[in-house]
Amino acid sequence: MRMSETLKPDADQAALLSQATLRPADGLRVVDIRADRVAIKHITGGTYLVLTRAQRDILDRFENGRTAPQVLCDLLSERLSPPLREYYELLLKAARAGVLVAPGQLPPPPKPSAVWPWRLTGRLARFFALTTMCVAMILVTTHTLELPTHPWHLALGWFVVCVCVSLGQLAGASVLAAGDGEIYSPRWTYRSPLPGFRFDDSDAIMLGREGEIDLALVRIAPLFVATALAALWFPPLVLPLFAGLLYQLSPFSRTPLMALLRAAYRDPRLDTSYDLRFAQNQLFLILLRSRLKFADQRFLLMSAGYSVVWLTLVFLCGCALLHANAGDLFRVALKHGGAHLTAVVLLAGMSALVAGGAGLGLWFAVRHVRTAVGAWLARRAARRRRPVVAPESILECLAGTHLFRTLPPADLAVLATAVRTEEVKARANIVRQGEAGDRLYIVFSGAVEIVREPPVGRAEVVAELQAGEVFGEIALLRGGLRTRTVRASCPTVLLSIAKDDFAGLVLSHLSREAVETAVQKLSFLARIPLSRAWSPRAAGIFAQRSQFKEFPEQEALIREGESNQFFHIVHEGEFAVRKRDVEIARLRAGDFFGEISLLQSSVATATIVAVTPARCLVMPRRDFLDFITHDFLIGLQFEEISSQRLGKPIFPLGRAAFAEAR
Repeated sequence: MRMSETLKPDADQAALLSQATLRPADGLRVVDIRADRVAIKHITGGTYLVLTRAQRDILDRFENGRTAPQVLCDLLSERLSPPLREYYELLLKAARAGVLVAPGQLPPPPKPSAVWPWRLTGRLARFFALTTMCVAMILVTTHTLELPTHPWHLALGWFVVCVCVSLGQLAGASVLAAGDGEIYSPRWTYRSPLPGFRFDDSDAIMLGREGEIDLALVRIAPLFVATALAALWFPPLVLPLFAGLLYQLSPFSRTPLMALLRAAYRDPRLDTSYDLRFAQNQLFLILLRSRLKFADQRFLLMSAGYSVVWLTLVFLCGCALLHANAGDLFRVALKHGGAHLTAVVLLAGMSALVAGGAGLGLWFAVRHVRTAVGAWLARRAARRRRPVVAPESILECLAGTHLFRTLPPADLAVLATAVRTEEVKARANIVRQGEAGDRLYIVFSGAVEIVREPPVGRAEVVAELQAGEVFGEIALLRGGLRTRTVRASCPTVLLSIAKDDFAGLVLSHLSREAVETAVQKLSFLARIPLSRAWSPRAAGIFAQRSQFKEFPEQEALIREGESNQFFHIVHEGEFAVRKRDVEIARLRAGDFFGEISLLQSSVATATIVAVTPARCLVMPRRDFLDFITHDFLIGLQFEEISSQRLGKPIFPLGRAAFAEAR
């Protein structure tokens, strides 16, 4: 596939995730920044990816140019597949950052870096910063605090703070340059409460934890130096400089102190955990789960603790300036009901949240019930309504069936003239098992039941066909007798085609295999819950790659603990699911099995035995994996179903988990 030269990596996700040949871009820099974190940088574009080592290994599999389905098939076979949403998110993020490229895809626009003349090693920077902090705190606490006596003291303090912040930025850029980092967007800015020199420190992530800590410490060191000098020689400046320090140490903005806490106690966020690009990850619940899953509790705890300390420090400083006693203020608040008022406010807020959530849930429930009831009433009214069988309605019905939709319009019109209309009462038989077949039937309105009548025992309904579905083709194609009884489950209108007309008008355009595929496989797939929402293309591919297979009574299709190489969908009959010789479930038409062992490349977790003569739609393992990896919607569907059946996520499994399970 050749993508358009203007195609963005996320402009056509389906093409990128199913057809595009991807390979790593040239000019990448890879750095291990944590024990299980890797940063990949596109040097020219200045874009970054933060991944786990396992995710980086996945990207390495594209070294010689491969498609997403090819790599995913290998991962599934080796039991190394991540959750599919994570896999697709990884590829989209990598393509967006220019780390993976497809033919014809434009690289990220170049991001120029500045030539920085100074270098400051991290070890020296950390020693200098920690030393000055300790000295400054000792001098400030041992000297008497003097309030500014003139306005120019405040103005001079503000100017010194601006200079110190700029010096901290210059020192930080020097530390970054010494660690082979890039300096982006160095500039002088004046639209800020503290105007001065600034630069883009996004490349600090390539320094690793120690480098980020050095960079954060050195940014606040000049302000500590200035505060210590003011405490020695010019006390009126201590207060404005201390206010500047509180601003630089604030836990409520992007300050050097918060950068220090993030570097020390938080692993960098994975790119696959936020700002999600994969369309199926855009759902609210998925976004919420991703935020909760990747929340660093240690960092949150440290941030909360530091916020309390910072607020207490600000409060005590305010008390000192106002010559107030903090203990007296607290006792006065308790005496006048301050604690009671706070509790009432918190309780009211929590009650409002609970009431709002309950109201929202009730609204969704009522809306869902009304929609479901309305749809049921509409279907019931449609069944009772006597349809008008006009020629154009017959033509529209034929064109909508899987069997005739590929016929040219002229041939379809000729076929419509050969159709006969039949009305059938509820519970009346249309055809009987064992009789000769001479007509093909299409359900125009209503519904019919397919009934299997065994030689011994009661008859059972094996399927129900709705409007637009076809039956009776087997006897016409194979020249035998009817294999099933068909009866109307409600007042029904049928369209029928005689055997000679079917041979002359249909088999002259379609092969017998194509007819069986359209009538039996596609119609079956269109009415069962598993494949009802599949696209016509996906259903067609599944029909082409699968085959019907008959199973006699008491035959074991899959045995617990043994290898399984097929995916099965029950077409007719009944199967027992047994674990350790204990039956745990029954499978009937529309049910399926075998997908878990195929997805995990493991042994079967249960034994499947035919209770009655049965028929399944069967697909080999390689075709099944190829099918689900080429359509990410279907892959996600099978992942969700398998996870629900297992009671835990099916991915990731990994070699260690598999060995433990064995």
